[in-house]
Order: sequence, then structure tokens, then C-alpha cells
Amino acid sequence: MSRTSKQKILIAAANSEAYSDVQHALEKTGFKVSVATNTDTAIMRIAAESPDFILLDSGLSKNESGQLCNRLRMGHEISASRIIHIHDDPTAADKAMSQIGGADAYLLKPFEMDELLEKISALQHRRQTDQLQHILRAGTIEMIPAKWVVHVNGTPVDLTETEYRILQLLLEVEGRVLTREDLLERVWGHEKALTLESRTLDMHMSRLRHKLGNSAKNIITVRNVGYRVDVAASIH
Repeated sequence: MSRTSKQKILIAAANSEAYSDVQHALEKTGFKVSVATNTDTAIMRIAAESPDFILLDSGLSKNESGQLCNRLRMGHEISASRIIHIHDDPTAADKAMSQIGGADAYLLKPFEMDELLEKISALQHRRQTDQLQHILRAGTIEMIPAKWVVHVNGTPVDLTETEYRILQLLLEVEGRVLTREDLLERVWGHEKALTLESRTLDMHMSRLRHKLGNSAKNIITVRNVGYRVDVAASIH
């Protein structure tokens, strides 16, 4: 990772003093760092600054940390941000919540700066690799559009053109919600979408989920709205 890059990091933590050493160390490393001590301020800063990384402390909100991650992930402004969720509870349930909530990685407190920098470097490297190869990911789902292939846990999955297109659209928006109307129009075209029933999408989505197996949990139904993908990464 380049030490001269002026990438932006937002530290979202209720107790900002606990992160003062982390902030200073990151600034010395070459990052531009801002801090938010509550959920509303964090969301405003994210919208205004579009940080490259968000260090999200699990104690920021009274809400479950996974729910807060979901709230952030559903915002259009942070599709390119990478969330590192910081916990003080090492239980497997907490780790799972980090994944469900859309974090790209997690750290357990207390952590060393080297651990944090390694996480950032790994996420940077994966992002650069994905951009060069144009790889779309969500958890264990990997799509390479140029080759028209989808893998789940490294195993090829045979999708129809419609199933592939639905999955590609969801992966491309990186965690944002696509309404049912959006999907119908983008997959089938404006004219045909006007004549299709909503259950047509449901049928194809059901078949897609069946083919994805356990990884289908990465496709989240947003009730009465549409669908999104959980962009949780496998890097921990």
C-alpha cells in the first residue's frame, strides 16, 4: 500500500478519544482522517466526503451493529467505500452479524496498527485486482462478465441469460437496492416490462437462488421495494 496516498478514512466511534492514537497513526501513514461520534453525523460525513474506508465501531449506535452496516450499505453515496467493522466481542455470532450487515472485513479489539493496515492493504489490493479484471463479488459469489462466468466457492454455476443479468445488475450496484420495477425494465426492456407481471421476476429470482445454494443468502429481499446483494467480503 502506498504510504503517500491521500485516501480518506472515516472513523465512526462513539468514544472518539479511544481512537485518537489510531487517527494520528493513520494521518502519519498518509491518510486523510475524519471522525464521527454518532450515526447521523457518520452518514452525513459519508455522503459529503465519500471516504475510501470506514472504520465502524460496533458501539457507535444503540442499534445492532449489523443493522447500522445495512443502513450505510443501502446509501448510494458509499458504494465504493470499504467498511471495516470493529468489534469487542469475539463470538461467532458477532462475526456472522458483521457479514450479514455488509462489512468488508472486521477487527477484534484490542488490535495493533499493523493489523489494521494489513486489512486496508488487503482490501485495496482486492479492489485493484477486481478493477483490472472486472470481477464482481458478493461473499462467496464471483462473476467475471468478460468471460460470462459465475463461481460460488470456486465452483462454476450454470445460469440462464436472464438469471445472469439479474445477478449482474445486483452485483454492479454494490449493495444498493434495485426496485422490482428497475430490474424488470433493465432485464426485459421498457416495452416488455410494461406487460410483465411481477411474479415473472419472482420466478427467475427463485431459480437463481436455488442455483446459488447457500450463497443465495447474499441476495436480500427488501420488503415491498426490491432486492440488493450483501457485499460482505470473505477477507477477515
